[in-house]
Amino acid sequence: MTLQSPSPPEQSRAAAESGLRLLAGLGRVRTETLLPAAPDDLRLSDPVQMYTLAPGQALADARAVAWRYLVRHGDEPVALAETVRDASGEHVFSQLNYGPFVAGTAAALDAASGPVGAGEGAGVAEDAGVAEVRLLHVPAVHLIAVWLHGDAGDTLIPAPPVPAGLDATRAYPAGALLALTAELAPPPLPPTDPRGGT
Repeated sequence: MTLQSPSPPEQSRAAAESGLRLLAGLGRVRTETLLPAAPDDLRLSDPVQMYTLAPGQALADARAVAWRYLVRHGDEPVALAETVRDASGEHVFSQLNYGPFVAGTAAALDAASGPVGAGEGAGVAEDAGVAEVRLLHVPAVHLIAVWLHGDAGDTLIPAPPVPAGLDATRAYPAGALLALTAELAPPPLPPTDPRGGT
């Protein structure tokens, strides 16, 4: 499979770089050793557009919500920088994430580009055509997956940590993984529940 990574809008990249430089200048960007990183020691890599989806929805219903970038200190991913569109439609810096999905996203991206059977993932067939690299977020089950969107079909590669019952960095046909997420999702609250409902 040939992977294509769309270039982010220049305004998004500029906003991510500005936010990263500001936080690094304030000493708020930490390396893997937890020491502050200087702005010039950090770089953005692997820009990918992130989509969200509710369990039970079709992949065609996924909404583009952000651009995410791995922040690297040398070769090590240390954070995720994110930009979103504001009310006026401008791309603005929204957050710097240090959580477990930093390494998880890097691992899933590596699995997507690796050969069949590489690592713990099932790999992606090399003859499956061209696919656009995206991220899919299913908040209700705390899942982030690399989404390979191609004419020949869609493949999802969960980024660790994953919900119980799923294999991290394994390539799943999209329909199969979405069926599993629908089973993992908590039941919706009834309209009469004081905590809310639909």
